[in-house]
Order: sequence, then C-alpha cells, then structure tokens
Amino acid sequence: MSPLPISISDWKALSAADPDRAAQAFIGKLETIPSKTRRRVFASVPDLLSLSDAFTAAAENSPKAAPLLGVPFLLKDLFDFPGVPTTASSAFLSRVRPTTRTESALSASLRQQGAVFAGKTHLNEFAYGLSGENLHFGDCPHPSFPDRVSGGSSSGSAWAVAKGIAPIATGTDTGGSIRVPAAWCGIYGLRTSPNRWSTDGCVPLAPSFDTPGWFTATSEDMELSILALICPKTRRKRPLKGVSLLSYVDGLSDEFRAKFMEAMEMVNGNLDPAATKEFSDATRSVARHYSVLQSQEAYSVHQAWLDEHRAEYDPVVWQRIDRGRHWSPADVDAAKKSEAKLAAFFESAFQSYDFVAMPATQSPAIKASEHTDAFRNELLRITAPGSFARCPVLTIPIHLKDGESQGIQIMYKDERSDLPLRVLEALRERVEE
Repeated sequence: MSPLPISISDWKALSAADPDRAAQAFIGKLETIPSKTRRRVFASVPDLLSLSDAFTAAAENSPKAAPLLGVPFLLKDLFDFPGVPTTASSAFLSRVRPTTRTESALSASLRQQGAVFAGKTHLNEFAYGLSGENLHFGDCPHPSFPDRVSGGSSSGSAWAVAKGIAPIATGTDTGGSIRVPAAWCGIYGLRTSPNRWSTDGCVPLAPSFDTPGWFTATSEDMELSILALICPKTRRKRPLKGVSLLSYVDGLSDEFRAKFMEAMEMVNGNLDPAATKEFSDATRSVARHYSVLQSQEAYSVHQAWLDEHRAEYDPVVWQRIDRGRHWSPADVDAAKKSEAKLAAFFESAFQSYDFVAMPATQSPAIKASEHTDAFRNELLRITAPGSFARCPVLTIPIHLKDGESQGIQIMYKDERSDLPLRVLEALRERVEE
C-alpha cells in the first residue's frame, strides 16, 4: 500500500487517480487521531460519502490545470461553509447566528482552485487568545508535546497541518493568531491583510484588525498556495533587502538567535541600529495600546450578547471583551497615537527595505499553566506591531533541538507582492547549495 498523502502534490496525484481513494485516505488519517484529541482539534468533519462526493465533484467540475485540484483543506471555525454550523468554538454562537447557506470568500477561493472542503477546526473561543486554550472543547495540544499548547487562536488548523492531516488549513490573525501557532508548531504561516476574505462570511473579532491566511507544512506547499490564491505571476529576480529587529526581543536562546541570524544572511536581512531604536520608541506600551483598540472593536461585535450570555462565555474571554466598554478617552487617544507611530515606522521602513524581520515569539511552545498575563503581554509586544500596521506577514519556522520550534516574522508592504515567494526561494536555494 502506498503511503498516505501529505503534500499538495501527493494529494493532487491521488485525487487524479481515484477521488474515492482520496476521500478514504483523508478519513483514514482522521481515524488515527485519539477521540479526545479529535474533540479538541476538529469542530466538524464530513462523513466518507460526503467527502467522496466532494472529491468527485472537484475532479469533474474544476479545470484540469487547477493548481489545488483534489487538495483537501480545513477551515478555522470562523469561516462559513454551506450547511455547516459556524461556532467560533463557543457555547452559543450557532444559536444566535443561524447556520448559513452561503460560503465564505476564502473557502470559495480555495474551491475555485480545485481544493476540497474537508472540515472545520477549533480555536480559542471567538478567536480571542494566543494559546489554543478552550474552556468548552479542551485545549488544543501541541503536535509534538501533548503537555504543551499549540498556540492560537488558529490552534486546530496549525495542529492538523503539523500532523500531516491536511496540507492546507486556514486561520485568522488579529493579534498573532497565525504567527504564534505557526512558530510553535514548526510550520509555515501566511497572514495577508484585512480584506474580503476576513469580512465576507467570516465571524469577526476586531474587524479592522482581522486578517485571513493559512498554514502549510513545507515551503514548497506555501509557495504553491500563494501562487494559486494570491500572486500567480512569475516572481521578479532582484536582490532582497530587509532589516532585522532581532534585538527587540529579550531572552531568546542562543540557538534561536544563531539560526535567526543565519536565515537573515540568506535573505539579506541586516541590522540597522537606527531602525531598531525607532521601532523600540514606537512600540512603548504597544501591548496595552493594541489591547485598547482591539477590545473596543470586539465589544462592538459582542455588545448584543455579552451580558445576556455572560455565563456561556469563557470568563477570561468575557473579561477581554468587556474591557472595550470601559477604556477612558485618554486610553483611546494614547492607543491611537501609538497606532499612528507604528504606521509611520512601517511606511518609512518599506521605503528603504523589502521586509522587516523579527522573532514571532519569545520562546518555544509552553504549557497552559505558563500562559500568564505577563507572558501574553510580552507575546503581544512582539505581534501587535504587525497587527497595528495591518501588514502581511510570512512566518518561517525555526526548528530547534529536541523538536522545539520558534519562528521568524517576515513583514512586508503589499499582500499581492511576490516578496514571500522570493524569501522562500532564497532560503531554499541556500539550503540546497
């Protein structure tokens, strides 16, 4: 028996040969997952008959040259799919927001390229968290260290890609929810910019900050997915030029620092003391300022439910949202000034550099008990700048000893740019030399 498919190319080959076998292969992968883990990772999965019909329909109705033909994908359970409840991994959303008959824009884009919907994945409740913890369904475990968390909020999607269940799984990133799980699970993550994929058929958290994206296990699959969904043009052959903000993050291990600097050498990411100082000045109290504006927007989404359904929220999530109605005018004014400073920094940086690079997290994956407010605030200090800038971010995994991992945020200006393709190619070329 041939090995079960893992990559986009594997799935395309199997689906082209036999759509029914492709469906059986996917269901076979699900059946290897312990029931407790499945409950923590998957919000819903189709049965074999429905999945077989979906693979067959893709084969019959998609152009033969469709770049993702016969490739299964998973949706973070914020994205709508016809006839499937969207719960946001909460206890009550499916009651107050009826099951839709329409399809989210991101799911539709994937299926237009021949991909096959294969289920939905869990998240931090309402996507308001960076850990993968969920009071209602259980914490999503790390794919290699079950006593640690996967990172969130796009936890189930990251776990499924890291475990080889599906080659593509979608996520959203409001304050780091693709970047953190990509780094901790050792996979690639792409956060785009706020666009129709995050507004059309996607449950909002903080609408102006919400960004869609996805995970893949390999650079090759990330490249193929970007070419299919965002940037179909051939990339331009020109030298990369980036700025490294490695020194912005304290407490990094010597191993991670060495590998970060090695990667920067491959993509021509250089230290710039003046840029680092300007960035540090612009990010003073950035975690707090970001939380002010994010929670205000979250409250505007939840205000009709927050008090009526208080007992059904995770108390931690309820408190994060509730803050949004209590900030003072001075808090809001300071936060908006912080946002403007960061926007100015990135506007200036992108005039001189193709990208801005910095660590995605301050450490490898942690246990849930270690996810304190202090740890979360430090994590937001690292991720909030990119969120304030609304810029696209490619997360590159950095694999460490003993199976641990962290990641590099590659922040750039335009989601339609070929920049991530050029970065992936540069990293791959140096490895192959």
